[in-house]
Amino acid sequence: MNTNWFSWLSGWTVATLAVFLCAPVGLANQEQSAVSPVVVIVLDDSGSMRDKMRTDQGKEPRMQVAQRALKKLVEQLPDNTQLGLLLMNGARNEGGWLVPLGPLEKGKTIALIDQVRADGGTPLGRSMKIAMDQLLAARTSKPIGDYRLIVVTDGEATDANVLNQFLPEIVARGIVVDAIGVDMKSDHTLASKSHTYRRANDAASFESALVEIFAESSQSQVDDGGSSDFDLIAALPDEFASEALAALSSMANQPIGLENESSGSTFFPSSSSSGGSGAANKPKSGGNFWFVVAIVVFISIFLNGLLKSQKKR
Repeated sequence: MNTNWFSWLSGWTVATLAVFLCAPVGLANQEQSAVSPVVVIVLDDSGSMRDKMRTDQGKEPRMQVAQRALKKLVEQLPDNTQLGLLLMNGARNEGGWLVPLGPLEKGKTIALIDQVRADGGTPLGRSMKIAMDQLLAARTSKPIGDYRLIVVTDGEATDANVLNQFLPEIVARGIVVDAIGVDMKSDHTLASKSHTYRRANDAASFESALVEIFAESSQSQVDDGGSSDFDLIAALPDEFASEALAALSSMANQPIGLENESSGSTFFPSSSSSGGSGAANKPKSGGNFWFVVAIVVFISIFLNGLLKSQKKR
């Protein structure tokens, strides 16, 4: 058998293996260059949002101020933004999703924001879990991205037990949680338990808070492409940070509180029934890729062995 033929075939196999191994790196670099913001905003539409801002001269209702700021923000967002808007009380038929997480549609989103009416309680824990589960499902499909959860509220959670149970896990998932306290007499509980907190005591500070959050998001992409889980929880109070660190042992994109859900002790339906896909929460397997790599490696070793035995003859 021709030794040159063996050499050529063996070289071709090694080259093929290199292509397979380098392909993920190339794709990762390509995705990194096309990083887009993926943001879910949880909007408190409780009855207290009908109250007028205490410090504004115009004395507008809090909801009206929030609507105007959100609409202005939507107009300024990059076209490649993935945006979702979740209400704590409204849009019940859609699992709370006024705007399901997806490609930004500015005109449609602004029109829907105008329709929001304030009424009900403040199920903050429930809403944050639904929003985070949807962001985690999105990150499963596209690991590289700038993922962010923004919470806009004017009061403490009426489901504090749910919030306290899930919050350490929420802040430990590598997705930045920004909170805005609207016209509150004192800082919200989230002030010490989220990654950033801003007070919005008037219309101007509300608008600037939203702008600052997205400005920081853009800057983080330029600086280092995002922070690690440990960086995100480093500034939290020691006791709360220890709980968040413990949550890091769970799967990165696993739905929040999955162990409780599987044991039947859920407080509410999972995000799979609220605009998300349960299947999307399962990490995708790379088994097919590594099977092909193993076959290529085996063929390469086999051909090299034949080549050596041919040379000895």
